[in-house]
Parts: sequence; C-alpha cells; structure tokens
Amino acid sequence: MPRNWGNILVVTKDELIPRYYNCMSTLKSEIHRYKDLPYGIKKVQKGGNGRQMYIDFDSLSKDVQDSIGDPRKMHHPLIQFFQFDPKAVRYFTDYRFEDGTPLKTNFKEEYIINASVLIAAEKLRIARLTEWKKLNKTNGRGLLPSICVDITTFNEYLPKLFDTLHTIPSSYRRFDTMWKSFFNSFEEGFNYESIISRRLQNQNRKVMTDDMIALLNDMFAGQEHKPTRTEVAQQYKAFLSGQLDVISNVTGEIYDHTEMTKFRAISDRSIIAWLGKWENKIGTHAKRSGDRQKLMQEFIPWHKLEKIKEAGTLISIDDRQPPFLYDENRSRVWFYMGIDVGSEAWTTWVWGKDKKGIIIEFYRQMVRNYTEWGFNLPLGLECESSLNSSFRNTFLRNGTMFDHVNIYANRARSKVVERKFGELRYRHEKSHLGWMARPHAKKEDNQKSAEKEVVIPFDAVVDQSLSDIETWNNMPHSVHTDKTRWEVFCEMQNKNTQPTNWEAFLPHIGKVETSSCRAGIIKFRNTTFVLGIDGEIALDEDLIRLMKYVDGKEFTIYWLDGNDGNVLKAMIYYDETMLCDLVPHPKYSRSIHERDAEGDYNRELMSAYENTVNNFMRLRKREIEKVTIIDNRKKTLNNKFQIPGRKRYTPNKETPKEVVQEIEETEYNYNATTSTKSRRWGSNFR
Repeated sequence: MPRNWGNILVVTKDELIPRYYNCMSTLKSEIHRYKDLPYGIKKVQKGGNGRQMYIDFDSLSKDVQDSIGDPRKMHHPLIQFFQFDPKAVRYFTDYRFEDGTPLKTNFKEEYIINASVLIAAEKLRIARLTEWKKLNKTNGRGLLPSICVDITTFNEYLPKLFDTLHTIPSSYRRFDTMWKSFFNSFEEGFNYESIISRRLQNQNRKVMTDDMIALLNDMFAGQEHKPTRTEVAQQYKAFLSGQLDVISNVTGEIYDHTEMTKFRAISDRSIIAWLGKWENKIGTHAKRSGDRQKLMQEFIPWHKLEKIKEAGTLISIDDRQPPFLYDENRSRVWFYMGIDVGSEAWTTWVWGKDKKGIIIEFYRQMVRNYTEWGFNLPLGLECESSLNSSFRNTFLRNGTMFDHVNIYANRARSKVVERKFGELRYRHEKSHLGWMARPHAKKEDNQKSAEKEVVIPFDAVVDQSLSDIETWNNMPHSVHTDKTRWEVFCEMQNKNTQPTNWEAFLPHIGKVETSSCRAGIIKFRNTTFVLGIDGEIALDEDLIRLMKYVDGKEFTIYWLDGNDGNVLKAMIYYDETMLCDLVPHPKYSRSIHERDAEGDYNRELMSAYENTVNNFMRLRKREIEKVTIIDNRKKTLNNKFQIPGRKRYTPNKETPKEVVQEIEETEYNYNATTSTKSRRWGSNFR
C-alpha cells in the first residue's frame, strides 16, 4: 500500500517484486534506464544500511498505479471502519463440525473476511443513522439497502488494501437474510456460525452408503480366498448387473442388487480407494491376515522402551545495531529485540549479520521464550513497517498471534522500544570498549572522540549485548522500585491474555517437514511421536477420527524447536487443515525394577493408546460377515472346440415318461393246521 514520504507518495520494492518485476535486478535496470529522463520510474531514496528503498508512486505506469491503488483516489465509507475481527479469527480457527472436522483454510479465510466486513458495515450503519438524525431524517428507510450497495462496492478496494475479496451476496434479498442471521440471532454478540455453509460436510457419503461399505468389506475379507481390491471392484460391478450373487454365510440372506438406495453404481477407482482407507483396511486386513506380527507392525501402535541401565501486555519491537564494529569493513551486528512495555523487561532477542534473515527467527524466538517460561503471548504488538508489513495479512493479522497489532511506517517515536534503545545505548553500552558515537550527536559527551576506532570480534559483541540484557532485566522497575523488571514481568501478568493460538500462526513461522503415520506412530526428527489434541495424547473417538485421516498417509508437519533444540510444538497439516498435535512417544524402562512413577504413568498412557486401536479393530472385525460368491458369468462364448476322447457329461433333454409295471396276481391257498398238542416252555432251550 503506498504511503506518504514527505510531500510525495512512495512504494517499496517489496510491493513491486515479483508482482510487477521479476527480480531486484530487473527493477534496478528499469530505474537506471529512466534515471536521467524526465519520465519513467524514479527512485527517491536509496536502500541499504537499515533504510528502505522508496519508489515515487506517480512515476509508475498507469496500469501499475491502478493495480496497486492510489490512496488519494480511494474514498469508500467502509475503509475507515474495516479491520480484521480477532474474535472471528479465533472462532473460525477453532470451529469444528459435529464429526470433529475443522474448516479448510480457504473457507476460514472467506468467513473471517465476511464477518469482518459485516461488523464494519454495522459500524457504518450506526454512523450513517446518526448523521441522518442530525438532518432530522428520522425514518431509517433505505438505510440497509445503502449499506448493501456499500458492501458490494467495497470489493473494488479490498484487493488493493488487503489482497482479498469478500463473498457477501450483492442481491439485497439474500444480503438481508445474511444480515439478520448474523446480527439478530443473539441478544449479545454476533452469530458467526450463520456464515458457515452447511454444504461443507463430506460429499462422498452421498454416493458411498454404509451398506455399500459393509458389502465391499465383506467381499474383500469374507471370501474363502483373498481377492484383490480390483477384483472386488469387478465383482461389485457384476453384482449390480445381476451377474453375481452375494450370500451372507451367517444369515443366508441374498443381497438384493436392485435396492438402489443401498447399492449404487460407483467407479472401480473409488471402490479401490474406499477399501484402502484406514478405517476399512484395519478391519479387512485383521480378517485376512495370517501373520499377526505383520498385522501388528502395520496397524498397532508400539511402545518405546529404554535400554536397561543401573541408577521442567503490549510488546514493542524493532531492529537495532549495537554501536560496535566487528570487522575492518565497518560491519555491525544486527539485533532484533522486543521489550514488554508494562514490565520494561527485554523478552525476545535474536542476532545476525543481516536483519532480513532474522525477522522470522525473531517471532519464533518469542514463541519459544514465552512458552518455555509458561506465559501466554502478549495481547498487543507495536512494530515497524519495514520488515513486518509483508506479514500484515498472515500471522500479524489481529487475532492470530496477537489480539491487536499496530504497524508503524517510519514513525520511530511512536514505538516505546526506540526510547529504550537510547537508554540501552547511552547508559549501558557507552562504557564498553569500542563504542561508536553518533555522527551528529547533540550532546558533547555523546559526540565522536579523537581516538581510533576499535574492532571487536563478532562473538564478543554478541556476548556483551546479552550481558547488557541480563543487567537491564535485573535492575529496579521504574514504578515498582522494590522489584526488578524481570520480577514484575513474572508476577504481574495480564489476566486477559489468551492461550497461544498455535494453529493460526504455526504454518507461517514454523519449520516444515514431510512425514507419514504408520500404526499411530510418526517418525520425525530422529525420534517418534504419537497423535495428540491440545498437547495431550489422543484417545478413544478422537484417536480413531485422526487415524482415519492420517494413518498410512503422507502429510506436512509444521513445527517449532525450543531453546534446547528439541521439538517445542509440532502439528499435522493434512487436506488443507491443521489437524492435530504431535506428542512425544511415551517411554519407560523395559525392566520393572528400574521403572519409576513416570514410567508407570507412561506405560498406562501408551496402553490406553494401543487399546483404543485394538478395540476399534475388534469392532470392525466382528462386523465382517462371511459370504459365498456364486459366479454365473460365462467364461467362453461357445463349445465349438472340443478334445476327442474326454468323458463329458451330456444332459438328457428328453422329458422322463412314466413306466407302468404289470403285477401278476397269485392265488394263495391257506390250509390252517390245528394242533391240540401244547408246546412246553423248556423246548425253547433244546
């Protein structure tokens, strides 16, 4: 965004590269070409030695001027009211759907912009209504339609001011519905949830039904042989066409392929993908696998064991160069420092030979220090524009790292830190060997002496500066004289500070690596981690939900190391969402005799982690039924080719006839014989 520099409007090189010029060399060539001509691009201030290079805005081509935007011509009623709402940033960053899924990054940005524009429009409505009342216009009719027009036209300015656009409807009817839902749903506050579209839930569920998933899992793991996923996809296609029957071995039920609400047509590629999802694969592989060791290696989280052994409100920031030379080229060390205004204690400092190379590291160091000291980040930040303006729409936006950020352009006196730099220079550093006076100091005792300049080694300058910071923080506070500045910082923290919003700023200042999850374990930084939420190990439904996303997948890890070099915070970024934390893998001694209370706790924690996956595996395994596949598809077109001499079964196509058998009648003559002689019982044994 162009700014006033004296009586002219200027832009920096960062606003021109690479959008309008490919690189710095191209820009320098263009400036040199028109240097002595009365037209063309003109440089009004040379960069270097801590100064920013400025280009005359009016010397740029009209196309570039129109693209950047001329603030002298940008007059819109919403400009003075618009700012990013920190509550909206936090709300949409932390928002979760019913299944625990967070918003994707592009939707977060869209909803934050829309909410901030609506809040600015409400401020404009109140101001405009006040003006109307002064003009005795008591009827507010037409006020809201005028606000709708202002919001629509504001999209012409947003890209030039903040490099973004809002998506608030321009139709008054739809705008009125959105306005009322946002402002009139609650007695106090705003209904941020009304902005979120309900169509963001997983659309795949509309095609893949629960019955289809169950059937595919049964076909994949419930058959006598082990089909591939491709074969299952082909079998499912044949099942839908009626060429293949699927029967449940448990109930004897024949699956009805004509039930379109349960079984729908889907591509082979989708079937293969669904069968490869972790939540399906963990059950089917448990059913199919005959090697338990490989199954556990693939899916079950493992414990990490030790080797057996015997025996814990406003910050003002800016860059500075301590007045000491460290080489013959008159080079000076660059420091970037931050001071807590309330306690007057230096809380963040980094150093290097180039100030541009240390700005990101400065914010990393701030997070490291505050986190390791056990404090939340400050509520507010004041900083200079030179190095920080490029972060205005990322981690220096209101609500991301700080609730409110003031970025000052060429206004050194507006920042508290500048005055503290002067005190540090003249009350602490002046007595050190090699101290350099300012070229045009007003006081005689601060002017340059006749002595020859002394070169101090780089490391000595750094160590000397760190010693001055220690001395400063241990000195009495200007108000609470019975306490040091550091004691005031530790004992008098603002109660309204917010917990560190890692999810919002870690993708911008964190380091990036790629890794993957296998059986709930992530190998990262030469060690292992497990899945977690809010710094704690994930268990139960939370763990299963995360495993569905990341197990067996490759993902991005945004992380930050601590002052000791170990991982301070690590988060998984997958499918355009900051999904979860990485928590160090709990470990304990293999020997019960060397295991302490912490080891017992780690063992219980890891067992709960393992049992969560085991229980889910058993649940999915029990849900799988054995099926019988009757394949009615013909493999041949006809039987014209036959090998002679083979015995073949030839079915008899004649209809069987009933055979009537004639039975000859035989006459029997029965001559009854009467005997009067009785048989004795003893004759049976003779």
